[in-house]
Amino acid sequence: MDLGLTQRTLAERLGCWSVTVAAWERGDSEPLARRWPAIERVLGPGLVPERNSLPGRVKAARLRLGLTQEQVAARAKLDPRTVRNVEAGRHRPSRRTLGRLAEVLGPA
Repeated sequence: MDLGLTQRTLAERLGCWSVTVAAWERGDSEPLARRWPAIERVLGPGLVPERNSLPGRVKAARLRLGLTQEQVAARAKLDPRTVRNVEAGRHRPSRRTLGRLAEVLGPA
């Protein structure tokens, strides 16, 4: 996708530094969760990394909303470790946990 934006212009629209945008483009770092909604507003939808697995869908939904794992945990009344474990695929979440996550993130 080429919108003809310089790194500097994109950074200004996103409210960050151009060196940050350059680092994203090089793959040296990833945008913070709070940046993803603005990135998709400026560059278009569908840029949040998506996976078909449950952990990938949970993470993508969280990023689209611009939330950290800690913010999701607080809103869902879950321990932050639970959200981290779900996103990492370390354990299969219970129906109760999935329901709480769905209330915050929408259906995964």
